[in-house]
Amino acid sequence: MNMISYREDLHEMKWDDFNFKSIQVNTLPLLEDPDHYNNGFVFKDALLEAVEKISGKKVFKLLFISPDNITSTKFYAIAFLEGKFILTAEIENTNHFYSWFSSIERDKKDTKKLKSEIYSFGKSLYSSQPASNFKEGYFYKDTGAFIADFIPNEFIAEKLAKEKADFLADFIQLDAKIDFEEVKQIFEALIAEKELRVIPPKNNEAIYAEFEQEAGFPFPAMIKDYLSLHNGVENAAIMGAEKILKEWKDWKTVYDDWTQEELLDTYSTNQGKALLMYTTPYWIPFFDLQNGNFLAFDFAPNTKGVPGQIIRYGADQEIGYIQADDLATFLKSLMGDEGEIRDEEWFYKP
Repeated sequence: MNMISYREDLHEMKWDDFNFKSIQVNTLPLLEDPDHYNNGFVFKDALLEAVEKISGKKVFKLLFISPDNITSTKFYAIAFLEGKFILTAEIENTNHFYSWFSSIERDKKDTKKLKSEIYSFGKSLYSSQPASNFKEGYFYKDTGAFIADFIPNEFIAEKLAKEKADFLADFIQLDAKIDFEEVKQIFEALIAEKELRVIPPKNNEAIYAEFEQEAGFPFPAMIKDYLSLHNGVENAAIMGAEKILKEWKDWKTVYDDWTQEELLDTYSTNQGKALLMYTTPYWIPFFDLQNGNFLAFDFAPNTKGVPGQIIRYGADQEIGYIQADDLATFLKSLMGDEGEIRDEEWFYKP
């Protein structure tokens, strides 16, 4: 059998503990243009499809190891599958398969002197590195350790989630409060000054319940108070409850998919007020700056920050940056002709 279950002692396993039984890839189409720029992606997709057909399981990541034709003439595949299974196989080197492989090697300066490469394939993953990045014979001598070096996040999701939760635990502060009357007064003055149209507030209990189920903590009371004033503003960046939930869920997916190491950016600085992270579930977006960028309420501030502070984060930011210390201050900053965020950046022409 080519498949084994993932084990905690995987790194201790040796070559003989795995079965590299030969498989044939029958999913490659006719190679019409060996020089086509898209050949690598067609090759990748065909390998993924072949392994899924053979295993009957979804592939999270596939390692494809090419030979150097000196110490090895064999192609190998290692697939990380749903259910935490690992498939190991030798790929039968048919003429058709080798023609396709040669087509993705054509960009190499000297194809006569092949160097063993380790390709990492996935639905949205295509990368390669020379086998020489690892110690000589690593794949054959310490096979389990080699495989463990490429374990996908899906295999260790519980461990990664705990690392992230442990990191955030000391920063979480959900009891932020606002001076509601002050916020109400400033909000109404802002709407009047900019001649904007408020979408009337509504009962959002179903949305709050869905948030709590997804987040594992209650929808903050401070934002509930704020949303009692509106359910968004027409043609403006001010978001209603439904959009807040949608955007929060999208960023929660990013947070869940990334490791703590990937989320953390220790090279940047932000006055010590916000965590040096790309995103956290405790940043709740409420103001859409467009192009994947938002302002959010921060309920996990850094040591010099305060709960409920307003941070800027998103696709164009490495980390969250302080926009304002509180909601009232932020709303005030939008007023007048010299606001910190220009009118054209936050309310849009219908």
